[in-house]
Amino acid sequence: MKIAVIGAGAMGSMLGASLTAGGADVTLIVRRPEVCEALNKKGLTIKQYAGNEPTELHIPVKAALKTDGLGVMDAVLVMVKGPDTEAAMLSALPLIDEHTRVITLQNGIGNTEIIEKTVAPQNVFYGCLNLSAIVEAPGVLTGSAFGKVNVYLGAVEKGEAQKAFGESLCALFARGMLRAEYTENIDYEVWSKLLINIAVNASCGLVRLRGGEAGEDQNFVMLAVDMVKEAIDVAKACGVELDLGTFLTRTLPSARKHSGAHYPSMAQDMLIAKVPTEIDFINGAVERLGERFGIPTPVNTTVCRLVRTIEHNYDKQYVEKAAKTGPSFEIVINDKFCKGCGYCVKYCPKNVLKLNDTLSGKGYRTAAVADKKSCIGCASCAVICPEAAIEIRRED
Repeated sequence: MKIAVIGAGAMGSMLGASLTAGGADVTLIVRRPEVCEALNKKGLTIKQYAGNEPTELHIPVKAALKTDGLGVMDAVLVMVKGPDTEAAMLSALPLIDEHTRVITLQNGIGNTEIIEKTVAPQNVFYGCLNLSAIVEAPGVLTGSAFGKVNVYLGAVEKGEAQKAFGESLCALFARGMLRAEYTENIDYEVWSKLLINIAVNASCGLVRLRGGEAGEDQNFVMLAVDMVKEAIDVAKACGVELDLGTFLTRTLPSARKHSGAHYPSMAQDMLIAKVPTEIDFINGAVERLGERFGIPTPVNTTVCRLVRTIEHNYDKQYVEKAAKTGPSFEIVINDKFCKGCGYCVKYCPKNVLKLNDTLSGKGYRTAAVADKKSCIGCASCAVICPEAAIEIRRED
């Protein structure tokens, strides 16, 4: 099967690697030239942790920067952020004909409707993931798969042809490294996963905490439960029966165990990348559907408004801390852990950091402080560092 992955970030790359290992002819479509070069030269390295020591899996993969010239695909897997789905579908048009299946395993609800603007409903598939992954460096990611099923897949229109394709795709995942299941009851799985994202994704970004850290605070838990209750009421109106007890005793603890040490994707968007988030596809989907069915969603609506306010004002946040009369900060970099990925340099809003010209004893160009006086204490460097090698300390 010939497959293109549009939006081969951490999750897209992990899925594409599994399909490749399962025997598919996969091309990962990426944005950054250095990522494309690393993937084509070295393949993808996936680190999976079981205890303190990682196991590494190396998978040769193909990557491209553009869809032109790749030919028509049997399937296109869309893994961009929700706000980028429409643009991704436009870029994918050279890959699609009347027989091409388009699959979305993106977060939230609403992406299928965008895809159906250019693809017939009988060729649209959707689902959800029990995976977590972060990119350490071009061609290197850390990931984990949890739950009995890692990939749930279903179809917009139900039929034998859809079932046959869905099961064949799941077989490719299974021959690779992920457990996958095609189900006619896909909306139950998608809404169950949506509850996790509703509980922790935007809210962790607002309180600036990792999932596991936030989950230890009673006030945060109360906020999460209130949002989930609203979502369950909306899901019922959509014909999906969910149970709060099951979510609290099974779903949430499993997610916390496997991804509680990370900042959720929306938190990373808000704190580090400063880009549009998927709020309209997660909490915003509950808000939107609640309005349609006349179900109040005040907590989710409030969270949506807070996130949208942050999105609209990225350039104004923490600006006052740059004043000379404000506090100063000490940037502590542990060279023992730093691997020179450069993320801290890229995402620092004030160009405080740089990479050393000389190599460390381990062969890395480690991070160093270039302009301490410009540090505003936002901690973007500490948040993005995959090795937890940076600490920000307030001096006064």
